[in-house]
Amino acid sequence: MTPDPIAEVVAAREEARRRKDAHVDVCFLATVGAQGRPEARPVSLRDIDAGGFGMLLNARSPKWRQIERSGQCSLTILWSSVERQYRVYGALRPMHPDRLRFWWARKVLGSRLLEHYYEAYTSQSEPLASRAAFLDGIAELGRRYPDATSVPAPEGLRGVCLWPTEIDVWHASPADRLHDRRRFTRRGEDWTIETLVP
Repeated sequence: MTPDPIAEVVAAREEARRRKDAHVDVCFLATVGAQGRPEARPVSLRDIDAGGFGMLLNARSPKWRQIERSGQCSLTILWSSVERQYRVYGALRPMHPDRLRFWWARKVLGSRLLEHYYEAYTSQSEPLASRAAFLDGIAELGRRYPDATSVPAPEGLRGVCLWPTEIDVWHASPADRLHDRRRFTRRGEDWTIETLVP
């Protein structure tokens, strides 16, 4: 196991991608909701590098409001194709503007229109009158922006990186269920490693 957990996660992701893992670009973002209720949902995992674990979030979403209120979030990554799981804790930092533009440029038209829907009509996760009302709003935005390149990034789009201070690494051992588990904790520029009971 590498003494650099980020390098290990990158290598595992590359192998999961090579094995065509359907969830290679997915992580689960956990936040703290009202009255301390934990909430988790899948989000697209963008960059993984020395700057952290990159995601695009919307400032009008419940998850963003929860992060702003509590200052707490964590990520869980599971790639079953390579039998690896990572739980990541740390602090959110802004994504470099060039990376935000890079990822925005890769969004398909529908995804871009949805980001604008949050600002023009109703915020993410809010109730709607009907599915038809939602699609009417998307259609109106589609008339305003007929193709993906015509859709600018909205004001509420946030590119963030979870800069890790702790990474819990789990390597599966299906034959005997005696999994290999380590905890990496950042100490300045280095990491300390502890073996954990699985």
